[in-house]
Amino acid sequence: MPESSSISAVTKPKVTSLLDPAQLDQSLHKAQAPGQAPTQAQAQADAEQKRAESKDRHIVDGVHAPLPSSYVKGMTEQGVQAWMIVISIMFFTLAMAYYVKALPQWAVFLSFAILGEASAYLIDFTSYVARKLRGKPQPASKIEKGGKYTWEQVAQHNTEKSAWISIRGKVYDVTSFLDSHPGGREMLLLCCGRDATDLFISYHPFTNKPEQVLNKFEIGTMVTFEHPIYPEDTGFYKTLAERVSKYFEEKKIDHKALPTAFLRMIPAYIVGLACFITAYLHPNWNLGLRVLAAIIYGITAQGIPLTGWMHDASHASIGHNEWWWFIIGRASLDWIAGSSMISWRNQHVIGHHIYTNVMGADPDLPVFKDGDARRVVEQQVWKTIYKYQHLYMPVVYCVLGLKSRYQDIAEIFMTHFNGPIRVNPISVQDNVRQFASKSFWIFFRFVIPHVFFNLPVKHHILLFLCSEFATGYWLAFNFQVSHVTTVADYYYSDVDKRGVEPVHTLVGAEWAVSQVQTTIDYAHEDPIATYLSGGLNYQTAHHLFPTVAQYHYPKITPIILDECKKRGIRYNVFPDFRTALFGHLAHLKQMGKEGRKPELKLE
Repeated sequence: MPESSSISAVTKPKVTSLLDPAQLDQSLHKAQAPGQAPTQAQAQADAEQKRAESKDRHIVDGVHAPLPSSYVKGMTEQGVQAWMIVISIMFFTLAMAYYVKALPQWAVFLSFAILGEASAYLIDFTSYVARKLRGKPQPASKIEKGGKYTWEQVAQHNTEKSAWISIRGKVYDVTSFLDSHPGGREMLLLCCGRDATDLFISYHPFTNKPEQVLNKFEIGTMVTFEHPIYPEDTGFYKTLAERVSKYFEEKKIDHKALPTAFLRMIPAYIVGLACFITAYLHPNWNLGLRVLAAIIYGITAQGIPLTGWMHDASHASIGHNEWWWFIIGRASLDWIAGSSMISWRNQHVIGHHIYTNVMGADPDLPVFKDGDARRVVEQQVWKTIYKYQHLYMPVVYCVLGLKSRYQDIAEIFMTHFNGPIRVNPISVQDNVRQFASKSFWIFFRFVIPHVFFNLPVKHHILLFLCSEFATGYWLAFNFQVSHVTTVADYYYSDVDKRGVEPVHTLVGAEWAVSQVQTTIDYAHEDPIATYLSGGLNYQTAHHLFPTVAQYHYPKITPIILDECKKRGIRYNVFPDFRTALFGHLAHLKQMGKEGRKPELKLE
C-alpha cells in the first residue's frame, strides 16, 4: 500500500465572537420598537417560543446554536403534506377498485403511479405560476453584510424560502437567484444550507461568470465548518481547467452534447427490453434461457444506464437544460430501476464527489468506526470477521441494488441523512414522486408478469433475484474498484472536534490533487470497457470534471496525465479491469489483518 496521506486539524484559537442566534434572530426578524413594552400575552408567547426553540439548540464554542432542520428527526412539513396527498390517492384508488369496482384490481399500482405523478406535476405548475405572480423572490430577512455565522446557522437556510450557501468561507443569500440560476432550482437548492466550495468550483470549471454573480449576494463569513475543508488551489486545477476548456474550444465540441448519449443508451435499452420479454413474459420457455435473459436485463436495462446517462444526468453533464437531467435521470433510476435520483444526488454529488475517501464525510465509506460489514479504513475497529471480508464481501455486493430500493425511503425521506450528509427538506411534489415511481416499478416488475402472463411465483422470485443480483454486482464492482483499492489515498474527518475547532479537519491535499490520488483508472484506450462502465474507467477525469459528458473522458485524460506529470502528482491507473478488481480485493484482505497499525492519523 502506498504511503498514506495524513490530515492535520487546524489549531486556530476558539472563536468567541459568534453571533448568538437570539441576537441573530432579533437582527434578522421583527425587532421590538424602542420604548414599546411587550404585552403580557406577547411575553407569554415569547417564553413559550424560547422553550420550544431550546429543544432544537446545542452548544457550539459556548454559544447556543440552532440545530439544522435536517437534524430534527420528526417528519418535515413537506413530508406531512405529501403523506396527505398519498393517502388521498390510495384511498380513492382502493375505493374505486374494491368498493365501486370501477377500476380493475390489477390497475391499483398503475393508478397510484399516474395519480401521484399527475399530482406532483400539478404542484409544480401551481408553484411556478405562484412564483411568477409574486415576481422575483426576496430574501426571507434583510440583513447587512459582515455577519459571522456558524455552519449550524447557515444550515437553517436550506429551502426556497431562505437559501444560503457558503463558498470559500463566505456566506451568500441566493434566495432571489433560485429561479435565475442557469443550472436550475433543483441543483442550487441541493447545495444550499452547506459549504459548497468545491461543488461550485468543479461545476463551473470553464467560466468565471459565476464568481461575478456571487458578489452581490454576499452577507457574511463562516466561522465554523461542518465537514473537512481543503487547502486553496495552488494553480493545478485552474491550469487544468484552462487546458481542457481550450481543447473543447479548438475542437468546437460541446462538452455536454446530448445526441451522443441517446446513441449510446438506445442499444442497451433495446437489449434490455428483449431480455425482459424473454425472461418475464414467456413462462413456458426454457428456464435456463430465461435466467440468462434476466441476468442480461439487470445489466443492460439497469446497470449500464445507471453508470451511463443517469450518472451524467445526476451531474448535469447531459444537455444544458435541467429538464433533460430531470427526465433522463428519473426515468432511468426512479421509474425503471425503482430507486431515487434524490437519494443518489445527496450521496454521490453532495457527499462522495467532494469528500472522496474521507471517512466521516464520504457516504461511500463506513460512517462509524465500529459496526460496519467491512473494514476499508484503518480507523475502524478491527474484528475477527474482517479476516474473511475479501471472501464474503464479493458475495454480499450483489444486494447493493436491492439495498438502494429501501435505503432511499429509510434514510433520505425519513431520517433526512445519507450517511454523514444532511439532506435538505424534500419538496412535497418530490415526496409524492417517490411514491409514484415506486408504484410504477412494482406494477411493471411484478404485476404485469404475474397477472397478464401467469408467471409462476417461484420462477418470478428466481428471475427477479437474478436481475437484481446482476445489477448489484455491476454497480458495486464498477464503483468499488475506482476508490477502495491498495494504491488510493484515504483521509479521516475528526468529527469529534466539530464544534470545538472552527475547522475541525483540514485535508492534507488540495481538492483537485486529492481527487487524483484517491481515484483509480483502468483499461485506458479500451472502448468496450469505456462503454460498459459508462466511462468510469476514466474515473479521474470524471471526478475532476463531473459536468463533462463521459464520452469525452478518453480525449481529456491525456491532458490531465500531462499536467500531473509536470507537477509530480501521482496518477493511479491499472492496465485492465481484472487488475483493478484484484487491487480492490487485495485492499479488503489487507484491512482484514489483525493488529494492523493505523497509518492514517491526525497531526
